[in-house]
Amino acid sequence: MELFPFIIFIIFVFPMISILIGILGYYIFKNIYIAPILVAIVSVIATFTVFNTSFWFWATLYTLLSLMSALIVKLFTAKRLI
Repeated sequence: MELFPFIIFIIFVFPMISILIGILGYYIFKNIYIAPILVAIVSVIATFTVFNTSFWFWATLYTLLSLMSALIVKLFTAKRLI
């Protein structure tokens, strides 16, 4: 099995998916924590079923990306009081 497709998924596709989940999760639930929790659960399951324990770093990174994207969307959509 080739290693190159997995590297493409880990470096490009999975981060884009976690950012989109963070954005859509905030729009759907109006909460910045639901989407990162979902990304963390799916990443941990993928760590132990599909990948090995070295994927744990990437799972943490994807969770943080999802949290940051949801927070950025919240800041941009928040109503200004001034």
